Amino acid sequence: MWTLDNNHSIKSFTEDDIDRFTSGCSIPIGKGGFGEVYKGILGDDCDLVAVKRYIRGDLREEFMEEVRIHSKIKHKNVVKLIGCCIGENTLTIVTEYVSGGNLDDALHKRKTSIPLDIRLGIAIGCAEALSYMHSMHLSSDSLVCHGDVKPANILLDDNLMAKVSDFGLSRILWGGISRYTSNVKGSIDYMDPIYLREGRLTPRSDVYSFGAVLLELIARRRVKQGNVSLIGTMCSAYAKGNRSRELFDAEITNSINVRILEELASLATECLNLDIDKRPLMNDVAYRLRMLRKTLLGWQGVGLWEKSVGVSKRNCGISETLAKLSSVRIFTKDEMNQMTKITYPYKDGVSSPEVYKGILDDNTVVLVKRTSRAERACTRKYLMNEGMILSQIAHKNVMKLLGYCLEGDTPIFIYEYPTKGSLSDILDRQEDFPLYLRVKIAVKIAEALEYLHSSTTGIIGLGNVAPSNILLDDNFMPKLSDFSGACKLIKESETNACGSVLSSCSLFVGFNKIRNDVYRFGVVLLALINKWYFPSEKDGIDLKAFFHIRATEDITVLEEIGRLALKCMEENDETTMSEVAERLRMLRKSWKNIAKGTSYTAI
Repeated sequence: MWTLDNNHSIKSFTEDDIDRFTSGCSIPIGKGGFGEVYKGILGDDCDLVAVKRYIRGDLREEFMEEVRIHSKIKHKNVVKLIGCCIGENTLTIVTEYVSGGNLDDALHKRKTSIPLDIRLGIAIGCAEALSYMHSMHLSSDSLVCHGDVKPANILLDDNLMAKVSDFGLSRILWGGISRYTSNVKGSIDYMDPIYLREGRLTPRSDVYSFGAVLLELIARRRVKQGNVSLIGTMCSAYAKGNRSRELFDAEITNSINVRILEELASLATECLNLDIDKRPLMNDVAYRLRMLRKTLLGWQGVGLWEKSVGVSKRNCGISETLAKLSSVRIFTKDEMNQMTKITYPYKDGVSSPEVYKGILDDNTVVLVKRTSRAERACTRKYLMNEGMILSQIAHKNVMKLLGYCLEGDTPIFIYEYPTKGSLSDILDRQEDFPLYLRVKIAVKIAEALEYLHSSTTGIIGLGNVAPSNILLDDNFMPKLSDFSGACKLIKESETNACGSVLSSCSLFVGFNKIRNDVYRFGVVLLALINKWYFPSEKDGIDLKAFFHIRATEDITVLEEIGRLALKCMEENDETTMSEVAERLRMLRKSWKNIAKGTSYTAI
């Protein structure tokens, strides 16, 4: 029998834990068939979470099945399961918080414009998740059928990337591809008629439900409104050869989009076929959706970069090196041309490449850097250096390199996207920026530098630690960026594409960069506790006079952070980032103990 102990990646919470980080379930954000959902703040990192509390305590078997199934699924388009609580009085599931609500609300309760390429991205994300679930038997002895695919169970982030949620009705299909039940549950409007009539659940049951979702995406009307069935109307029209363009959402129906909409409607009706064996498989559906989006963007002329033939010789060395060093994705020139181009107001301090916001086919937002042909060779060197170093680093507080494209003369690198911008942006804005977030950022950046300065990475000196190069995600999780001028003390045998080992350096230069990282981190600490305070060289600075936040219970920790910052900036001090990180962790721990019962218990 499956138990929570069988999966060590899932956290076990107590009822007191749940009560604490949801503030007594005070912020409701949704309600499903089995339970109510609340917003919470989890742990030292202050991560936003969604907490689903089962309404009835006698549903323990259903609860354990949901946790068991969800724990098996790890995909970027599936809501991440963090943990659960099996209490005497409550059953609770904790997942990541997805900020954009659900697709049902986006389509039917808001008046927000949603372009066709974004709707295609939502469909692709959902299809990719279902395809993954339906293919799990290829690496194990079972697959997962979701069992309740509908717009309300498709969550959206701020960029409208889809994440499939709610596995309360999901089932594991062992060995075969079907499972029969006499206890049919689900949303009838989206339910496969064969499942409803016969109790037969297969992956193609999800395909039917997805077809209904696809219709809602292109029509922006519910599949059932009173006695009118969108499914019946569309399927009947296509069976008679009538394209029924009047059923498409007028907002996205134009001369460019209409052929794509017709293909989408045709695909949806295939998914909705009452002959279950004639429905396409989910991986075929996902592939056809990607091809349709590619066609659409080609017609719209949304290319990011000019096409070029072949791979430039100057990029061959770096391509081979990156391929050996990590599993980062290699983008083709066609994939780069399919990205949506949006100028992003961010510049690296050393390399100053062109920087863009890009959108992948499932609405994943990325940061894209490239050098232009007009830029000097040294700028290209710096960007290549950053790519080589980041391809070897895996740390949650270092900006992640997702992939690269080296076709043509201009190298292009693709990174995760910093939703909140830089720390300097946040500090510049006149808005609430609570102390617990400032302490979190300080601890996490210190830990990232501690990691970089360790033998694990080959001892990397960043050399450019500054608020402008500390980027933040939705949860204010900081990420170190701009590795263009970074170097390693432990040399590699590989050389970069520019013919020199730029990422390695002499001991003198390397240790100077490491010491400089400590010094500049001290400046970041001062900026965090008092916005843009840069101290003079005078002795006897009254730190209290410079503190931006003055709550009585905060003064002690602020004073200690200020002293630590000044120590980092002493000219002949030999403090290491490991020592700094440990000191900050201890300060946060002691502060949390002092702050119990105050508004800072969430930290």
